[in-house]
Amino acid sequence: MSSKPSLSFYTNIPTPYQQSFFKELSKLFHLTVIYYSFSENNRSWQFDMQEGYEVVVLKNNFIAKAVQRKIVDFHFSWNIFKTVWKDNSQYIIVGGSYWIPNGAAALLIQRLKGKKIAYFSEPLFVTTNKLKYSVKWSMLRILNSCCDALFCIGKKAADSFVKYGVTVPTYIIPYNINEQQFVHLDKIKMETFKQKYNPDDKLVILSSGALVQRKGMDVLIQAIKQIPLDNITLIIIGDGPERDALERLAAGDQRIVFAGFQASNDIPYFFGLADMFAFASRYDGWAVVINEAIAAGVPIISSDAVGASIELIQHKQNGWLCANESVEDFKEAIYTLATQHTLRLQLQEEAKKLIPLISSSYNAQYVYQLFTETI
Repeated sequence: MSSKPSLSFYTNIPTPYQQSFFKELSKLFHLTVIYYSFSENNRSWQFDMQEGYEVVVLKNNFIAKAVQRKIVDFHFSWNIFKTVWKDNSQYIIVGGSYWIPNGAAALLIQRLKGKKIAYFSEPLFVTTNKLKYSVKWSMLRILNSCCDALFCIGKKAADSFVKYGVTVPTYIIPYNINEQQFVHLDKIKMETFKQKYNPDDKLVILSSGALVQRKGMDVLIQAIKQIPLDNITLIIIGDGPERDALERLAAGDQRIVFAGFQASNDIPYFFGLADMFAFASRYDGWAVVINEAIAAGVPIISSDAVGASIELIQHKQNGWLCANESVEDFKEAIYTLATQHTLRLQLQEEAKKLIPLISSSYNAQYVYQLFTETI
């Protein structure tokens, strides 16, 4: 590529699962990322944004701040109109909610300017209420009239738009990561983690996520407590308002370790300790932790309510799917993999075939191809 094309990516806030994607996109495009805000009040991520591309952070006005008391991801900045109008990028990706003022302004103004536009999305929430369905159907006409493509994180997301009559061509661009950071681990640091978290060389079941009811850590704890094996340990990384309740639920079971919130550059070392990764989330539109487990070559046990698992995992072929909220299913899966080393290796080898799909480099190349050759 003798001259890179330009791309602007509009999105709510900086998130960990965007950073490596943006870094890879910046190798292929002159990239500008426009964040509607630096944070939202239900998020506690703290990290430095990657260099190598331009970043614009807007500020919410008083209307947005009032609405955010009820809808945390509502964003409206007076500067959105000037920012979009002055944006001269050839290609546009708009993420976040399509109906909020910032997103709608980006879509409508860029369409008036004749730009190639893709909308990037998780699954739509489906409603059975006829009035709500009609309102959402009407608002989604913005996408039909403004977008050249939909970039959906998975097939479930793509199908959700079809149910609302969105006819824009759809392409799957899953949330993705830099898979290399889970491969090249410092041996000395790895040994330090092992001595701290698994000095007795037990079989490690890892789980990762905010300690909130939705993430289902209680399901995993109950499952572990019912498994009659002394050579296993459940390490839970993450923190949140449910921690005290979960520790009480663990009730002194020495096999359950709460490691707390961890810095992003330490996460790969926990996966390096793991013999399997268990994720009992009651709902996740995607869940990048599944990507991380795949990149680390760790066998996955997941609930069937997780977008990434639905999209990528074939039951007992490259992972193990459990019924949502089923303690018995997770108990069976963990016990089976803990006692069948050959099966763990088989699932691990099959899951490695998924690595390109969750790679930021792979997906950035795909976006480049779509904009320059297809859309």
